[in-house]
Amino acid sequence: MVADPGPEDAGRGVRTVRRFVRSDAAQLAELVTRVDAGDLRIAVAGRRPLTDLAAVHDEGLAGRLAGKTVLIP
Repeated sequence: MVADPGPEDAGRGVRTVRRFVRSDAAQLAELVTRVDAGDLRIAVAGRRPLTDLAAVHDEGLAGRLAGKTVLIP
């Protein structure tokens, strides 16, 4: 997958980086192992139902999200 970076916002300290990602089950399993062991921490600001996807997207575009949001089916 190739993701084009979004717009930067120097005033808010937001910078973008282009990333190239490949599917790799072994790498994903290693990350899961590190999370489970507490060696890798992911800061999650909130959890919302998947039905809130449009609202979460709008809040992100407006700069109103406090951090990573997990969408739950």
